[in-house]
Amino acid sequence: MALVAALAVTSYAVMAARALDVSALGAMSVFAAATLSSIGGFAFSALCAPLLAQLDMAPVRMVQTMALCSIAIQGWSVWMARRDIDLAALAPLLAGGLCALPAGVAVLTQLPSSGYGAPVGVLVAGYGAWALLRPTLPRRPRPGWWATVLIGATGGMTGGLAAFPGAVVAAWCGLRDWPKERQRAVTQAYILVMQITLLGVIAAMAPGGALGSLPDLGQLAYVPAALIGAACGLRLFRGLTDRQFGQAVNILLIAAGVGMLV
Repeated sequence: MALVAALAVTSYAVMAARALDVSALGAMSVFAAATLSSIGGFAFSALCAPLLAQLDMAPVRMVQTMALCSIAIQGWSVWMARRDIDLAALAPLLAGGLCALPAGVAVLTQLPSSGYGAPVGVLVAGYGAWALLRPTLPRRPRPGWWATVLIGATGGMTGGLAAFPGAVVAAWCGLRDWPKERQRAVTQAYILVMQITLLGVIAAMAPGGALGSLPDLGQLAYVPAALIGAACGLRLFRGLTDRQFGQAVNILLIAAGVGMLV
């Protein structure tokens, strides 16, 4: 499976690069980030951004490209995991996230473009390292509705600030002692709604700007590489136990935090 996927994405990258002036290295970067992030269900943008930053790609174009690929990944993954989505747990997360996301975007417009990701990256990586090394804790009580809303709002703020809403929610789901399928489904459904909303909020706050323009074929050409990677990551996910999945999520949190620092 892995060899077939690697050959497929390599062939696609070469053809896309020739036909649409798409970077083959960019397509391979998208594929790698999609594969790794799809094991835990989040962190695509945080893993992909440092790779795409090595290319001669304008920042706005890079953000649009990652958003398109991420929405495609999450949309397909959410459809595949639709039976495992816990709507009762998802609703307060979305309530908090949708309220806080516009505030995150508003703060983003007032901050230097080079500095806002560092504090979030430190917190995310620090939590991932602590969770990976900590001893097993006793079962936690079920959190209240308002506490869950607050978690969703925190994800909405980081989504607006850094286009990365999933870390806090993924960590929260990991503390709930849920099966891996339920954790992943709730996290990905939350991310999908936040990402689509984020594009709309940015377009509304900057009408007629570059972020509000429609993507071109060159950007859309990266989506197949993302979907191939997502399929590989999902296959790897299915082979993990609940404990292994928890460790994979914590490793992804560390990698995502480091990626944001980079």
